[in-house]
Amino acid sequence: MTYTPFEIRVLPILIYYIFLSAFGSLVSIKMYYKWRERKVPPPLYLTLAFSFLSIALIMTSIGLLEALITGYYKEVYRFSLPFAYSMVILSDIFLYRFSSHITNRGNKGFKLIIVMSVILIILMFLPWNWWGIPPEDYAGQPHIRLYTTLGLVIYSYLIYGYIAFISNKVRSKVENKTMYFGLVLLIYAMISLMLLFLMLIFDTLLVTFFDHPGYSEFTYVAWIFGIIFIILIYLSLIMPDWLVKWINKRYSS
Repeated sequence: MTYTPFEIRVLPILIYYIFLSAFGSLVSIKMYYKWRERKVPPPLYLTLAFSFLSIALIMTSIGLLEALITGYYKEVYRFSLPFAYSMVILSDIFLYRFSSHITNRGNKGFKLIIVMSVILIILMFLPWNWWGIPPEDYAGQPHIRLYTTLGLVIYSYLIYGYIAFISNKVRSKVENKTMYFGLVLLIYAMISLMLLFLMLIFDTLLVTFFDHPGYSEFTYVAWIFGIIFIILIYLSLIMPDWLVKWINKRYSS
């Protein structure tokens, strides 16, 4: 079995991922202390959602570090990809729990979310995804990477779309302006996640149909939306004093 050489053009993405890992971990810690302070479920769900997302970024960074050190995308890198996607799936579960709790909707669909998550995680680790393996090594053999990636995207879009839909529905009945604005932030956070996955789809399509080595410009744009998501979802729950004052000022004028 051969290995794909590491390209120096990927180094900025590794640095980018390390920054995102640190940022996500910091937010996870802040959310944990917020949960310790309030002792209510929403901060705990967000803490877990951020934590799994941060673990995904950390593991991806470790895989790329191995490639940087050895000069090739090897076993750690190949494991890091399905593992990171699995962490994203777990993050989605707790994001769904967070939204269902604050909107008091969607509890009946939670069992279905769990079943879909288990199936997707199993699919991610099937050998026919050929994660990080050069195309010439599996030429003529079954190749399901595109389908598992699309499955992850569809699964995530269903969750994010549902959260946005329910938040918008609840928002129309809320009179408290602070809560109203928090739901608006939640809706935009879900849109940011949808755009993140859309960019990752474009990168996967380049790899699948145009023999692109991956980590295109779409990857950078994807995680810009990831940063926007983290900021918006954090603000939607924490509602710092400066934001509350701004909301009150805006709606009182």
